[in-house]
Amino acid sequence: MRKFAIRAMVVLAIVVALCMFFSGTIRTITTAKVRFTNARQGKFEMNTDLTGKISFGDTEDLTLDVPADQSLTVTRLFVKAGQQVKAGDELLSASVADYDKTLKTLQSDYDTAQASLRDLVRKNGEVRLTRNETAWMDAYYAAQTASQALRDCRVEVQALLELEKLTMPEKGGYPEGASDDLKAAIDAQTAAEAANTAASDKLDALNRYAINETDWTYLTQKKDYEDKMADCEDQMTALQLLSREVSHVYAPHDAYIAEVSVEKGGTVGATTVVLKMTKEGASPVIRADISNVKQSVAAGSVVTLNTDRYGRLETAVVNTGVSSDGTRYADVAITQDIIDSNGSITNMMQGDITVRLTTRAQEATCLIPAAAVRGSDNDRYVYVAQSVSSTFGGTQLKVVKQTLTVLNESSSVVSVNEDLSRSSIIYMEDRAISEGDTVMEYGG
Repeated sequence: MRKFAIRAMVVLAIVVALCMFFSGTIRTITTAKVRFTNARQGKFEMNTDLTGKISFGDTEDLTLDVPADQSLTVTRLFVKAGQQVKAGDELLSASVADYDKTLKTLQSDYDTAQASLRDLVRKNGEVRLTRNETAWMDAYYAAQTASQALRDCRVEVQALLELEKLTMPEKGGYPEGASDDLKAAIDAQTAAEAANTAASDKLDALNRYAINETDWTYLTQKKDYEDKMADCEDQMTALQLLSREVSHVYAPHDAYIAEVSVEKGGTVGATTVVLKMTKEGASPVIRADISNVKQSVAAGSVVTLNTDRYGRLETAVVNTGVSSDGTRYADVAITQDIIDSNGSITNMMQGDITVRLTTRAQEATCLIPAAAVRGSDNDRYVYVAQSVSSTFGGTQLKVVKQTLTVLNESSSVVSVNEDLSRSSIIYMEDRAISEGDTVMEYGG
């Protein structure tokens, strides 16, 4: 009887053990298996690929000092857009259009005036003037010059009055609303009126010493020939000086050539911009469009650039701004390594440049792996595991839905307002789960 009881107890224990084994197996088969990840506190970083182009910023125009009645012809160009030059490097060479013809004409006019002067002196001899007659003659020409200057000032004032639709006040002074240019012209006219009055008074005081008609005619003709000769000589000097200056045009300072506006054989006039170059001390940048970047971009933000020669090179944002069409941009510094890897700035100007911008939030937030964040648009959440007691003892892991307030996100991480740093966040489940489900960890 005792042996039977012992045997029965052994059989019962085996049955209980088998039941427990199979119940665990069934629970393992029917319960979703998951992995856990953890949130962390940190500053959110975002990598964004941007497209940019070479920009030279505010440039300065290089023009040549060409008289209004002359032009130049470009004979050689030594630079191209994007090229770096040092102060004193030769940029281009040019020649004065119709130089030989113009010089020959001036020489002929000079010789003609000189011959006429000699003939005049031969026919009339040398006229000797007294001191008073010389004073009168000087006063005459001074009054003539003063009168011409006053005329030019009056024309200038009248033109500006018409342009600004104003009239001169009766009591003098400036018209109400006059521009700075008009005020300056009125001041110049006032000074010219005073100079003209003084010159006229001086001439009137010396009129009793006026030269007789015959001598006056001779002296005025002589002066005309002398003035003609002096004018031709000045023009020949200026022509030769211009020819020498433009035969070799040099860089005024270290710079990058932003644009070459002329070509070999092209014409250059008084207002022609020959080329555009960076201002002294300035360098080109990569100007990238950041219109679609939501994060704050400031000077110092890290930027990387992938190159075939040196791999990924690091640089930084040096400036941000808004273009005339309202586009937000960031200017990225171009290091020497970046230039060397691309060959030259000229090569970099041939197309778009892709850079990667890294932005970092100013304050730390809760960061969650992007693979664990669920939902879309304004309905974003995670599932967290909560340990609860089971009916028959022990504990179970239950799924709890945690709604999120997303601040920023990238392909790898999501920044949220809630602090989940102590929660076990569920991801990589082997089947669909929902709030309230029981789950178990892989390998658990």
